[in-house]
Amino acid sequence: MNTLIAELNTFIDGVSAMIKDVETHFAKRQNDFRSMCFYNIYNRGVLTREIVTLLEKSARPFQEDDKEAQEVERMMIVTRGLFIDVMSSIEKAAKDCVPAYWMNDIKEKALEKNSYLYLRYIIYASAEKGLVSEKQLKEWDSVFLMRNLVIHNNSESDRSMIFELDDLRISMRPDRMMKGPSSTFVILSEKATELFYEWLKNVNEAYKR
Repeated sequence: MNTLIAELNTFIDGVSAMIKDVETHFAKRQNDFRSMCFYNIYNRGVLTREIVTLLEKSARPFQEDDKEAQEVERMMIVTRGLFIDVMSSIEKAAKDCVPAYWMNDIKEKALEKNSYLYLRYIIYASAEKGLVSEKQLKEWDSVFLMRNLVIHNNSESDRSMIFELDDLRISMRPDRMMKGPSSTFVILSEKATELFYEWLKNVNEAYKR
């Protein structure tokens, strides 16, 4: 549990630093959609930490008969919600970013392969324009895979593989719940936020007026 809270602290501190940078260099008005995205992520991170802390200090003493696996599962449910909200905030902000920057054709390229504007195709179009590196694109694909399995498959894997992203390793077997450390979804949230932050910096640099 302490490891999970430490990971949440790292995540929250990182997002706080991003907020300051975005407000200083990117945002053009109060409540700018770019900074609001990071505020939403920050607040969700704080809420998640509060819930985890509450479970540790209040609920755990009354659940002495529970197995450790059940406790970990509760933490995974809480942090899974964090990951879903982070991805939702990023997707909305990316969609708002595309038309906000002058003379870019990211939206047009993203819609060439799909009739709806989705984050995945925004990132693919950005990669074609050199705004996302090959390494970052692979990391985005890893994040997209996990998001889809979490949202559309109840966190059950549809393939057999060892998922690796930086130091995170998750065992995946078809029709089985994915197995990773208790901090899995915090780490994924952190990676997704970092990737979006880097994408935003590149777009801002390429198309700012």
